[in-house]
Amino acid sequence: MRGQADKLNDECATARENAAAFAHKSRVRIKKIRAALRLARPMLGGKAWRTENRWWRDAARKLSDLRDAGTRLEALDSLKPFLIARIGSAMTRKLSERFEKEQRAADAGKATDAFCKYLDKRGSKVIPRLTAGSRKGLAEALAEGYRASRRAMKAALETGEPELLHEWRKQAKYHALQARLVRQAFPEALEERHIAARDLAELLGAVQDIEVVFDSIGDWQEGPEGLADALQARRSELIEEARAAGEALFGARTRDWSKLLARRKRRKAAVSRKAKSQAGPSRAKSAKAKPRKAGKAPRAAPTPAAPEQQPAPADQLNIAHEMPIGNA
Repeated sequence: MRGQADKLNDECATARENAAAFAHKSRVRIKKIRAALRLARPMLGGKAWRTENRWWRDAARKLSDLRDAGTRLEALDSLKPFLIARIGSAMTRKLSERFEKEQRAADAGKATDAFCKYLDKRGSKVIPRLTAGSRKGLAEALAEGYRASRRAMKAALETGEPELLHEWRKQAKYHALQARLVRQAFPEALEERHIAARDLAELLGAVQDIEVVFDSIGDWQEGPEGLADALQARRSELIEEARAAGEALFGARTRDWSKLLARRKRRKAAVSRKAKSQAGPSRAKSAKAKPRKAGKAPRAAPTPAAPEQQPAPADQLNIAHEMPIGNA
């Protein structure tokens, strides 16, 4: 978390050079920080966590207007092959020009200045001091994130409403970031999972891209006939793909999925018990001493081979320092 916050402060110095890129990158960094904060909730406590989470949420909102203008262009860019095949390159270019005009109208300088000033107020205390967390606390936080993603999936698939699909995407993204962050502590449960969760979030992001473009063409009088129907048909296809991916990731009950997090610990304990049982009783206690012949020195006992060292379990984990957050 601290690394992401430090980069945010450093990037404020050049924010005006490319405000749209700064807004996008800053919001991604804040998502990573908030994902880590959710894992650190057992260490922070509920009240402190809510305060920190709200503070970072408000920071991201200061870039919302600038983000919205850039999002339309990003959404259109992702849909260009689909749109060109249905409305032609000329109409797609006109739509792009329409979104570019809206982006230029956004006050980029005002938004970035407000965001950087907001960060500067907290100075070096932008990330709270955290004690080392326990494996049990991390498992509980991961399970809570899984539960939130599962609930969001059920609500979104039941109605198909854009707001609920967007919430599912956010929860899936948080889950992907958290799984990547602590996958070394729970390798059997999370090693491949963070990739699948990231792919699901990107799939739901494609659904949101269609919704952004669809909402923006409502008053487009020059828009070609059939464009809205084509966008809705594509949206339905993507939602069905997300349904299959979501059920594979979040189909199990939270209680059943949580058991996977304890599997590695149980297996290590089983291996330890097996090694002890194979060792048998000590030879020193069972063997009888044999008399030595005069004039012969006793042979030195062979040096026993050192037991193979096993890495210590990650019983204590420092979210703020020891686990850098990479791209998910």
